[in-house]
Amino acid sequence: VLLNATTRRNVSGKVVGVLGVGQDITERKRVEGEKTRVAQELQTFIDTANAPIFGIDENGNVNEWNNKAAEITGFSSQEVLGRNLVQDFITQEYRISVKQVLDNALLGQ
Repeated sequence: VLLNATTRRNVSGKVVGVLGVGQDITERKRVEGEKTRVAQELQTFIDTANAPIFGIDENGNVNEWNNKAAEITGFSSQEVLGRNLVQDFITQEYRISVKQVLDNALLGQ
């Protein structure tokens, strides 16, 4: 139960009590728990996938790097997280094309 309370005052402003309102948050807590469970399950799926999975933010910095990506590239997640994927990890000859693909994806194309 979530409880909110406020003072109750008479017409002259004197505190004469408290007004409390309780709210049943059982369902909200259940939903929050379910969301946490699903998020953990998805993270485990990403981490243990048999394919390299990476993510970047809107600036092109790595924010996801699974175990298979680390295995294939030789770079651990600690080494790549926060670094620019294209600038730091893509060879010069592929940078333009890879950047274009990622930029298009960031634009929803």
